[in-house]
Amino acid sequence: MNDYERQHLESILRDYPRIDKYIGVRIAKLSYPYQGHSHVLSKLAVGTMLFDDCIGTDRCLVQLEVNKKCIDYCLKHSDSATRTIIEQLYFQHATKLTLDGIGMRFNMSKSNVSRKRTAFFEFLKQELGY
Repeated sequence: MNDYERQHLESILRDYPRIDKYIGVRIAKLSYPYQGHSHVLSKLAVGTMLFDDCIGTDRCLVQLEVNKKCIDYCLKHSDSATRTIIEQLYFQHATKLTLDGIGMRFNMSKSNVSRKRTAFFEFLKQELGY
């Protein structure tokens, strides 16, 4: 795995805790206020129109949902030590732990932490189709 792939996967993992918020914002951008004439009621209809075809084909929204499903799947099928490593490195907002720090905190060697993280990256890369 080259540096670009690793950095890309790390950025996806760092965005994971806020991915539901990103999806909500994207859906809000795809909807717009609607004011028009309702032929059925012959009154002015006011509301929010949401284009289902735009939501289904919006590349950004689809990619966010794919990323979320893949990360969920990879976390579900990983061992507890790997989940802990990934959570400590990428999901904690204020943590500045390194591989050494995680190894010391959880009584693991730095190389073991690195191998587990690399194995998780390979598994995620495979699930994302890279």
